[in-house]
Amino acid sequence: MNIDPEEIEPLIALLDDRDTVVTELVDSRLASFGPAVLRTLRNRAQQETDPALKTTIEDRARQLNTTFKLADLQDFVNRAPGPLSLFEGSWILSSLFDWTLQRERYEDLFFRCSQEYLAEGSDQRTGLENIRILNHIFYHRLGFTLYDVQLKDPRYAFVGNALKTHQGNPFVLAFIYLMICQVSGLPVELLCFPGGFVPTYVEGGKDLFYINLYRGGELFPKDRLDTFLKATGLKIDRSAFRRRDESAMLTLYLESLLYIHTNRKDEKMSAVIDRALTILGPERFLTIDEPE
Repeated sequence: MNIDPEEIEPLIALLDDRDTVVTELVDSRLASFGPAVLRTLRNRAQQETDPALKTTIEDRARQLNTTFKLADLQDFVNRAPGPLSLFEGSWILSSLFDWTLQRERYEDLFFRCSQEYLAEGSDQRTGLENIRILNHIFYHRLGFTLYDVQLKDPRYAFVGNALKTHQGNPFVLAFIYLMICQVSGLPVELLCFPGGFVPTYVEGGKDLFYINLYRGGELFPKDRLDTFLKATGLKIDRSAFRRRDESAMLTLYLESLLYIHTNRKDEKMSAVIDRALTILGPERFLTIDEPE
């Protein structure tokens, strides 16, 4: 949709009007243009020489983007039943948190990662062989590196950033890893338990082996699961384990973001994340303590 800048300019002049009726009408009119208005506002903000007005335009664009993207997330969830596309979910969430993100650029960044494995994986190999190939590509050739295991630094907390830098916290790297598995047809799901998860390769309805993303994708059999848990410092009753499909990664990712931004006392970001989590449903996988 092409938007005539002359339609937007009178609205921009009213963005900082103190009359709430006026601002509500302006917001409603801007929203009526749909997501295409964000590109127009971004271009207008880049041209603006008045710092105060530039900030006002950008703030209003962020608010509109939140509205659009949360609606997209609701539509995405409503498409069920059926498997959810992790890539599409990651795009919606990444663009929810970065209103300047471009879809074409995002697709290109992910394609560059996934095509590496797609060029070398094969149905003629065993699952073990294919995951070893993926691990070599993911950790060594592409150089994805684990940072911020304690979940304190937002620089490593977003999928969009990690697709560019190949650096991320455990939840971000797991998200990208599972995205590649999904588009490649590798049956990797999540074995979830209170406080965490471990990717599991499923064959014939059974967990064939597990993947330790903390240690470069190290593979280990079922009888070493207790050892893995002990290394994480968690004491979990086996009855609490639940296997979930890849869509649980969306909730886990948002929970990790909520933990980081709650601890940083970022109320605005925490509120947006909480709204996104509500759309995904009531199930939670992490225990998030309130900051003291």
